[in-house]
Amino acid sequence: MNEDLVETASSLHIPFFYHEADLSESGSSSAFMHEVFSHIDPERIKRIALINNAGMLEPVAPVESADQAVMEKHLKLNLLSPFILSSEFIARTQKLDLPKVILNISSGAAHYPYAGWSLYCASKAGLDMLSRTVGLEQSAAKYPVKILALAPGIVDTAMQTHIRQLDKNLFPEKDSFVQLHEQGKLVSADAVAGVIAAAVFNPEIPQGGLLSLEELKQFAK
Repeated sequence: MNEDLVETASSLHIPFFYHEADLSESGSSSAFMHEVFSHIDPERIKRIALINNAGMLEPVAPVESADQAVMEKHLKLNLLSPFILSSEFIARTQKLDLPKVILNISSGAAHYPYAGWSLYCASKAGLDMLSRTVGLEQSAAKYPVKILALAPGIVDTAMQTHIRQLDKNLFPEKDSFVQLHEQGKLVSADAVAGVIAAAVFNPEIPQGGLLSLEELKQFAK
């Protein structure tokens, strides 16, 4: 529970519903969407978005020594869950004639291989292709959902803290991430969220687009 978010929503008199789920568990993604849509009145909403942000970095290791149970959990959370959530979202909103968006939080790792990150790089590349193919499908829909993937850059999150603590033998490029932090080159999560909030419903964003944060800024209003 994010108490600050609850307090902010209350002060602005905005309805806020919180539902906790472990999206790496089988069946949890569908159950989560059922819970979410139980709070949504299709007669009252003006626009709707799904942001697939949940993810994990582990296992960080050469693929031959990666724990197979963690590999399975990783792919369920980072890749299978966004597929199911997107499928549910589109199916539940396909008759709604209003702005609808799926935003997948991707990574530069989708295009740049890092030793020790085979699962993370592969899952983010898969997320990008999900965005492209579903975008192609939705371009022919009567009331299409706009889908896009955002590579926000190196964001100052708990994941970055974890990366700086990794064993260099498992992640040889650790020092470059440490240096970026020391040089103050990490982007704040608030800054990324601000760009998303200002841009995500812009109808000029290309369907199935793969965008960097700087590219998304061009659509901010």
